[in-house]
Amino acid sequence: MIGVNETAYPRLKAHPTAKELASIYTPSVDEIAFANTHARRPAPRTGFLILLKTFQRLGYFSRLADVPQTIVSHIAKSIGFDKLPNGLHAYDESNARLRHLNLILAFLRVTPYDKASEAAMIAAVTEAASTKDDLADIINVAIEELVRQRCELPSFATILRAAKKARVTVNGGYHKLIYQELGKDGRKKIDVLFAKGSRNIKCAWDKVKREPQRPTVGHMREFTEHLRWLRDFAIKDESFVLIPDVKIRQFAAEAKSLDAASMRDLAEKKRYAIAATLIRLQTAHALDDLAEMFVKRMQKLHRLGKEALDQYHLRNIDQTQSLVAMLRKVIVAACKSEEPTEKRLEAITTAVGADPDKILEQCEAYGAHAGGNYLAFLPRIFKGSRSALYSLLEGMPLITTSSDKSVILAVAFLLQNRRSKGEWLHNTAAIDLSWVADKWWPLVAGPGIKPGTKPQQVSRRYFEICLFTQVMQELKSGDLAISSGDRFGDYRHQLLSWEEFERERAIYGEQVGLPMDGKAFVDQMRKKMAVAAEEADKSFPDNEAVRLVNGEPAIAKLDRRAMPAGLAQLDQLMAERMSPINIVEILADTDHWLRWTKHFGPLSGHDAKIENPRERYIVTTFCYGCNLGPSQTARSIKGFDRRQVSLVNQRHATDGTLEEATVEVINAYNRFTLPKLWGTGKHASADGTKWDLYEQNLLSEYHIRYGGYGGIGYYHVSDTYIALFSHFIPCGVWEAVHILDGLLQNRSDIQPDTLHGDTQAQSAPVFALSHLLGIKLMPRIRNWKDLKFFRPEKGARYEHINELFDEAIDWDLIETHFHDMLRVAVSIKAGHITAATVLRRLGVQSRKNKVYFAFRELGRAIRTIFLLSYIGDAELRRTIQAATNKSEAFNGFAQWVAFGGGGVIAENDRDEQRKVIKYNHLVSSLVILHTVNEMSKVLGQLKNEGHEFSREALAALSPYRREHINRFGDYTVNLDKVPDPLSYKVFEASLEA
Repeated sequence: MIGVNETAYPRLKAHPTAKELASIYTPSVDEIAFANTHARRPAPRTGFLILLKTFQRLGYFSRLADVPQTIVSHIAKSIGFDKLPNGLHAYDESNARLRHLNLILAFLRVTPYDKASEAAMIAAVTEAASTKDDLADIINVAIEELVRQRCELPSFATILRAAKKARVTVNGGYHKLIYQELGKDGRKKIDVLFAKGSRNIKCAWDKVKREPQRPTVGHMREFTEHLRWLRDFAIKDESFVLIPDVKIRQFAAEAKSLDAASMRDLAEKKRYAIAATLIRLQTAHALDDLAEMFVKRMQKLHRLGKEALDQYHLRNIDQTQSLVAMLRKVIVAACKSEEPTEKRLEAITTAVGADPDKILEQCEAYGAHAGGNYLAFLPRIFKGSRSALYSLLEGMPLITTSSDKSVILAVAFLLQNRRSKGEWLHNTAAIDLSWVADKWWPLVAGPGIKPGTKPQQVSRRYFEICLFTQVMQELKSGDLAISSGDRFGDYRHQLLSWEEFERERAIYGEQVGLPMDGKAFVDQMRKKMAVAAEEADKSFPDNEAVRLVNGEPAIAKLDRRAMPAGLAQLDQLMAERMSPINIVEILADTDHWLRWTKHFGPLSGHDAKIENPRERYIVTTFCYGCNLGPSQTARSIKGFDRRQVSLVNQRHATDGTLEEATVEVINAYNRFTLPKLWGTGKHASADGTKWDLYEQNLLSEYHIRYGGYGGIGYYHVSDTYIALFSHFIPCGVWEAVHILDGLLQNRSDIQPDTLHGDTQAQSAPVFALSHLLGIKLMPRIRNWKDLKFFRPEKGARYEHINELFDEAIDWDLIETHFHDMLRVAVSIKAGHITAATVLRRLGVQSRKNKVYFAFRELGRAIRTIFLLSYIGDAELRRTIQAATNKSEAFNGFAQWVAFGGGGVIAENDRDEQRKVIKYNHLVSSLVILHTVNEMSKVLGQLKNEGHEFSREALAALSPYRREHINRFGDYTVNLDKVPDPLSYKVFEASLEA
């Protein structure tokens, strides 16, 4: 049962502060005069004002018996009563109170809750239920609407009943709609998945949920067949056109959590509906996975080609050295010798040797592979994957996102000639080959054919590989999309319409503080850039930490600051006084304080309530957050079966519930004083750390930078040390794709506006999108040779730093496409599309997408302004370094918490792998919260004992303490133990003293 404390339903604080009493509950002169008019005796007049002031706060009338005594006493004192008037306790049952209700409503111009208000509430919950499933969210919408219409709020139970009824009605309507759209034939196909009497019942339903494995040739063939099997169900997109996407995903998530037996137990219409949504979503995911396999396989082939080139050079190093030595002899003989011509020719002939044709062949072979050209090695490598890649290409319904259809038509031509065995493909003059890159042209068209012409034939082997490579690149850039796909679908459909954009533009401009006109925006940026360059040039002679070496800035390392006085003693006292505790005890204590387990619960009304839910939710969180796995958890905590733990994970926890619980923890952490000494909360840093996975899944990938197979846990960590958001992404993904989502999706009270990142955050498109979203991007800078400074104008010259700059910014391009870029940003803010979806496309250069070039150009301008500040401001560099160090420290702490499973995430399902990261984020946050509470208590004790410590020493502490936490052994969940209250104010009082 959902509680009132989980919603926005107004309640009175049990212990309001003096400031809150004064600002909220002090009657005004007019209010006192109004009360005097209608209640002359002390008790009714006091009751009248208590009713008035609490209604203003709540929106509904509360009984005096339920109003905290501090509020009652404050209101009484504010009208001259040091003691409560006699008879006030009887006000709740008096006729005077009944008369006062309507007077107060009229005075405040609030409509009493009546049939019209009820209709407004029902309309609000019905509309909310069409896109939301969580009762708290539906209730909050109803409260917001009633407040907006200035209606009296009914009881919480009334709104709860209406929300439940609306959810059942709306979901039932959607179920019926899908049921009817499926028709008899569609329902018969779904029946096969749940048919009784078959030993493969579970396998048939589980086959729908199948996850792709590594993109080996065998797995690609198998998964292509799996996609065909899903498509045989013929679940049409038209069946869902009237159903919001969020509802489709909710229904699919519920279906995925249930086994075949549980699905059979559902009501008929619901069973077919949620099964159909899962099949539809899994089909879309399978299309995406097919594209992902295609991309990864082609990337691997190119990587193998480069390795083959390296091996070729190693094998032929002696030959290369011989050719160089021969060249030296020829040059000496031809140019340096003073011998007659005949003698020099004789010396050249001797140097070349008796077989010049062989030497020429060796030179041509070397020339073919010079400059890193590995393309000639690809046909041999491609041969083993050819059939599987063709099957993938045939299974992907490709569409173009631009007017350029040349690649789509080339694919159609190639598929028509798939069975061709000849060396050349003929009748190619009608094909547009403008997409063929220069390095490919001589291989595809043959020697002697000039680029830009239309050859009558092309090399079959090289044309195949070149086209497959182009498809890979355009899938990554978004120039090609997959019809009915999700991640690889046409991202333009997720953007706001131009009409919606025009309505939102002005409001958005006020939110982010940017001009909404292209010319005004460009003028502002050009001026900022010019001022930044001039200031950096003027101050450069005095900048002792930076010098220019070959046109690149060389920056001296920051001086290490001395350890604050008293830090070592403080740290030792802290270690001695913090009580030993294990992680399960921490989870139980924090749940007693926050009841974070209230966010867990059945995914639908189908599941019966479980016994001892708090205990089971704590054990499940410990299991997955510490990466023990259900079997090891059952061995470590007596009285639990591994199936009990698995069931809670499958049917009572989602990414969303885990995030909600984590936000609850972050908000509680933010109420402590100590973290305020560690940071302002306005800065956050993003960084990733590798988590080991089994190799047999599509998410797992080998990565040179991290070493080994795995995925990346990517975290956004506040400068107060708490992580605000977490992702789980493949190793091969450009991490900067996800750098903005963590801030945009962060729903905690800590709301940073400045983001620090590592090297991958240096990308120009990331800088551009960050700026348009109102986020200050300040990454740590490495590899200066890869970065360019751009001039604000072509003629701009600088006395001291001129050699840093390259060409000028193309402001016309930015102004031309400003509204296109702004539309993307507004769509992200509105939640129609994620920043990751956009950056995934902007991370790959596209010759077709003009908006990509505009984003890149704007990013160059923003990045140049930042780089000029970076080289000129040592404190800025120190701030960035401190923030990124906290990210790295959190990464280490999170993996220390996940001590089970040998450091390997055993789950092979991608959704479950992502949940493990969310569980670990939650457990890490709970441990950090508990630690800060203990640290605050210890500091309060030390202060009371006369110890004094500087703010610098306190600021150098960290909540990632481990010495007092026991991770191993047998555990017991004791919910009867009542821990001391949270010490939010203990340290604050000692600090003020």
